[in-house]
Amino acid sequence: MSRVTAKKSESTPRPPVVSLISLGCAKNEVDSERILGKLITAGFMVAEDPSEADVCLVNTCGFITDSREESAGVLRELQSLKTEGRVKSVVALGCLVERAAGAPETDGYLAHADARVGFQDYPRLEAICRELAEGAPRRPSTPEGVPVVIEDKRFQGLTAKAQSFTASYNAFLTAPRLRLGSPHIAHLKISEGCSNFCKFCSIPYIRGVQVSRPIEDIVHEARELIEGGAREISLIAQDTTSYGRDLYGSYRLSDLLRALYAIEDDVWFRLMYAFPRFLTDDMLSTLASDPRMCPYIDMPLQHIADKMLSDMGRGMLKKETIALLDRIRDVWPHGAIRTTFIVGYPGETEAHFEELLAFVREGRFSHVGVFMYSHEPKTPSARLADNVPLVEKKRRRDAIMAAQLEVSRERLRRLVGQTFPVMVDGPPGPGMAIPRGVHALARSQREASEVDGVIFLRGRAAARLEPGTIVEAAVEQSLDYDLIARPLAE
Repeated sequence: MSRVTAKKSESTPRPPVVSLISLGCAKNEVDSERILGKLITAGFMVAEDPSEADVCLVNTCGFITDSREESAGVLRELQSLKTEGRVKSVVALGCLVERAAGAPETDGYLAHADARVGFQDYPRLEAICRELAEGAPRRPSTPEGVPVVIEDKRFQGLTAKAQSFTASYNAFLTAPRLRLGSPHIAHLKISEGCSNFCKFCSIPYIRGVQVSRPIEDIVHEARELIEGGAREISLIAQDTTSYGRDLYGSYRLSDLLRALYAIEDDVWFRLMYAFPRFLTDDMLSTLASDPRMCPYIDMPLQHIADKMLSDMGRGMLKKETIALLDRIRDVWPHGAIRTTFIVGYPGETEAHFEELLAFVREGRFSHVGVFMYSHEPKTPSARLADNVPLVEKKRRRDAIMAAQLEVSRERLRRLVGQTFPVMVDGPPGPGMAIPRGVHALARSQREASEVDGVIFLRGRAAARLEPGTIVEAAVEQSLDYDLIARPLAE
């Protein structure tokens, strides 16, 4: 939510006031920042407290059931403010709106939204908010859904109007940004949508097929973010390794990285959401060619058993996956690999799960997340029998996380006594459980913000360090997922 507080003027008329709650992933957060930037440029005021706003915007997440339920809960809570006469309208934006357009069975999650605005209507958002702020009635409407061009005949039921969407969304991605969160950490979206169509995933039905941004636009935005105080820039997309395939006709991630490396500022870069099938040796060598690129890669594998990988439509099997992991270790011997897995996918047997569990125990990953499979409407997997009971899915998830806990403990134990640069994120948050003597939180290049462990900094020197400062720190102690260190200046 924006930290800009609206001050209601005594004169009339006053500018319309909006608030925005951003849910979901970093990609959604970037959209939220641009929405606020566009509205402020158009003369709107932004309230941190929704009860002070005329129009409450919720940038929703519709990826899985849990995220849809969270979005519905926020909309319901805001609607109670309207019932009390404290706001005029509650507006749902983004992913869940698009999901409901293509999957009417999810429509109920938007029951408490007075209006719905999908991606194609973002250019009209200012006019929509003005109408709502003035009290104009607006019936909830469902957009046509994200335009998608489908080459695979299995998906020809989706809408095919990608050209207009590409133009409007690229224009949106050049709008001003009102930064949310920590100023020293920035997410830079290099493309939108996904063209892989894994059989379990709803992203193409929500965000459409891949739309890459021109290299020049991305580099220009990176410079702006650095000028605004960013010290770490995470490159994000639904599929970063496929960058450029749609725009240039070939994979151009290496070219983009080299263009970013031409920026001379002392800033960290980080690559997130890499699709393993398209991660080439050239990309790996380019990633490793500049010390400012964090030796870290976020690469969802989803499974390791050949049958599961094939059924999921991942496009590569166990042998190719292990070979890729070995090549990553060759270029980044001490780097970090983050991945996610799905347990309980239709047809996953105990043998498939045990193969995955043994794979995790090998200790190849620094960070692991696990999702329990659930049917996503309209995806090919939704036509399969969900034949793994929920209690068994939970057992499998917990077993994977327990195995990774042991891997993490051993990996971090080996770091005790080592010294390396860390970036300070700031003081611990209120109510956060912290070890004794800790005055600041930090991360090395091997941890991404918000999703991985942290480095607790002890000592009086740590208390004086500003967020975004990079210092050398010596590791004194290891925990399950975190480290305790002391700045060398201490």
